[in-house]
Amino acid sequence: TFGNKNIQDVNSFADFYSWFRLGFAAIYMPQTSSVSEGSSLPSVNLTNAETAEYLNFNRKLGPIKLSQQVAKVSPCENPDLLDTIDVSNDTRCFSQSHEFFIQPTDFDIGFLDYVEDTSKTVWLDYNTDPTKMVEELENSSWLTKDTNHWQITVVTYNPDYDILTVTGIHFLLSRSGRIWKQITFMSLKTRPYANLWSLAWEILFFGSILTIFIEEVYEVVTGIIAARNGGKCRPMQFIREYLGIWNAVDWVSIIIAFTLLGMWIATCLDRQNLEDLVVMLTNTCYSQNINGCQDLQADLLNATTEAGLLSGRTSLVSSFYPFCILLRLFKTFSLQPRLAVVTRTLWTSVEDLAHFGIIFLSVFVTFVFMAMGFFGRTVSGYANFQIAFVTLFRALMGDLDFDAMEEQAGRVIAGIFHITFMLTMLLILLNMLIAIIMDVYAMTKQNAAHSDPVWYDVYDYFNRFWQRRTGNRLNIWTAKVVCMTSLQEQTEKHEQYGKSQTSFFGVDVTEDKETLITYETLKDLVPEMSQEQVEASILESVEWYAKTTEVTVNNQEMFQGIRQLQQAAGIDLHQAIGASRASVDLRAMESVNEKVQEIAQNDLKDLLKAAQYRLDKMEAPSRSRDLLSQMVSSVRMVQDDQLVDMRL
Repeated sequence: TFGNKNIQDVNSFADFYSWFRLGFAAIYMPQTSSVSEGSSLPSVNLTNAETAEYLNFNRKLGPIKLSQQVAKVSPCENPDLLDTIDVSNDTRCFSQSHEFFIQPTDFDIGFLDYVEDTSKTVWLDYNTDPTKMVEELENSSWLTKDTNHWQITVVTYNPDYDILTVTGIHFLLSRSGRIWKQITFMSLKTRPYANLWSLAWEILFFGSILTIFIEEVYEVVTGIIAARNGGKCRPMQFIREYLGIWNAVDWVSIIIAFTLLGMWIATCLDRQNLEDLVVMLTNTCYSQNINGCQDLQADLLNATTEAGLLSGRTSLVSSFYPFCILLRLFKTFSLQPRLAVVTRTLWTSVEDLAHFGIIFLSVFVTFVFMAMGFFGRTVSGYANFQIAFVTLFRALMGDLDFDAMEEQAGRVIAGIFHITFMLTMLLILLNMLIAIIMDVYAMTKQNAAHSDPVWYDVYDYFNRFWQRRTGNRLNIWTAKVVCMTSLQEQTEKHEQYGKSQTSFFGVDVTEDKETLITYETLKDLVPEMSQEQVEASILESVEWYAKTTEVTVNNQEMFQGIRQLQQAAGIDLHQAIGASRASVDLRAMESVNEKVQEIAQNDLKDLLKAAQYRLDKMEAPSRSRDLLSQMVSSVRMVQDDQLVDMRL
C-alpha cells in the first residue's frame, strides 16, 4: 500500500489519479510532518532537507518521472460488426502487445519492450504541491484509451548500504479493460567491492579459471605434438579423441567464466559512471537549474536502467555457472568408479530415457490440452499452453489446486481428470522411469563393486605425490605420452594382420610378438621409470584386470596352466597313461603338495610376480587372480583325487 489508498484499487483512470494524490504523494511527496491519528500535535511544514528523505534512511535523487507507452493501432477483426454497433466516431482497434493472462511478475515487467512516448513524459518536483499537479494531469487527459503502459519512476540512494535504487510503479492497460499493477525495484551498489577481501575472492576465482585454461591449452598442444609419428602428423586423430564430453564441459566452463569476467568489468565501469552522474545531478538540482536537473535525471534513469539490465544479465549467466561447476565435479567423480555410478547410470540409460521421454511427453501434452479445455476459461493456471504445462508439472509433484478445477468444470469432470492424470502420469509412467534408471543402476553398481573405496584412492594419490616429490616416481601421464607412439604402431600392425589370436595364457599365435608388455619392454620404453615403479605398474594393471574381468577357462587351457605351474615349481611328474592306482608315487605326490601349497600360501603380489616371471620366460602370462586361484585349486584336486586322468 501507499499512504491511505491501496495500489490494487486502481481499476480506472480516475482511480489512478485518486491513488496518486492520496496514496503515492502522501508517502513520497509529503509537505507537512506526519502525526498519528487523533493526535493533538500540530502538523508543521517540512524543510527542503526533510522532504528530500524517503522512509527515513533513503535520499531522493532528482524529480519524479511519469511516462507512458502508446498502443499501436491495428485492424479490427470484425470491422463490419463494429461499424454497425458503434455509435461513436472512434472505430480504432489496438494491438495486444502486452497482454497478460495472469498477474505479471517483476521479471515479466523488467524485460518488457517499453517504448516511451517522449511527448507525454512529465517531470514532477517532489517539493511542490502534488494536488495541483495531479489536477493538471487529469484536466489535460494525460491518460487515454491509446495508453498501453504507463509508469512512475523515482531514484533513491541508501547511504547505509551504498545502494542506488530505481523504483518503477507500472500500470498495464489490457485491451479487455483490466489494469495490471506491478512494482519493480532495480538496485545497484555504486562500488562493487566493499573491501579488499571481495576483490581477493574475485582474483582467486578467475585465477583458477585461467589455470584451467592454460592446462587445457597445454594438453591440446602436447597431444598434437605427441601425435607425430615418424614425421607424419595426425592432429585430426588427436582432436577426435580429445573432443569428448568432459573436455567439452571444461571449455564451456572456461568460455562462460571469461564471458562473466567481461560482463562484470562492463558493470563496474557503468557503476562508476552512475556515481559521477549522481554527483552531477545533486549539484545541478540544488542550484535550481530545472532543465539541467531534468536532463541529468533522464540520463541517470537511462544509465541506471542499462546498468541494471546488464547486471541482471550478468546475474542470470552467473546463476547457470554453478551447473558448470557441478558438471566438472561429475568429471572428477568419473575417475573413481564408485563415485561415477550416478553419471554412468545416466549415460548408459540415455537411449532408453530418450525413447521413454517421447512417450511421456506425448501423454503429458495430451493432458495439457485437456486441462486447457476443461479449466482454461476461468482458472488462471490453465490460461494458455505454457502456463498449463507448468501447472500440470507442478500437479505431478503434488502442488495441485483441485478446488479451482472443481469450481470451473464440476466435481465429476475435475475428479475424473485428476484421477486419470495421477494414475497415468504418476503411478505408471513415473514408476516406469524409476524402473528404467534402477535397472541400469544395479548393473553399474555391480560393475563398480570391485573398485577400491575413495579413501584408498586418496591415500594412493598422496603416496604417489610424495614419491614424485622425492624423485622415486615418474608422472604416469609423462609415461603415457612416451608410450603413445609405440602403441599406435602396435595398433596399426595388428590391423594389418587382422585380429590377434591368442590363447587364454597370452600365447600369441600371430606373427606379432611385441604386444606383450614385460618389465624389460616397459623399462625400455620409459627409461626414466624406476624398477619398482615398473613392477608396481604391471602388477596394479593385472590386479585391476582381475577385479573387473570375469574369465572362463576351458579344460585344455586349465591343464596347460597346471603344467606350467608344475614346471615353474620345479615339479616333474612322470606317470604312465593308464597306470593303476597302486602305481602312484605317494612321495612324489607329497612333494607336489608341498610345492603347490608353498605357492598357494603366498599373497596375491607374490603370485602375480610368479606369473610375470613365467611371462618373461615362457611368453605365457597369467592374466587374473581368478586364473591363478583356479590353477592352484585344480592342482590340489589332481593330487587329492588319484582317479583323475593321469595324462596330466
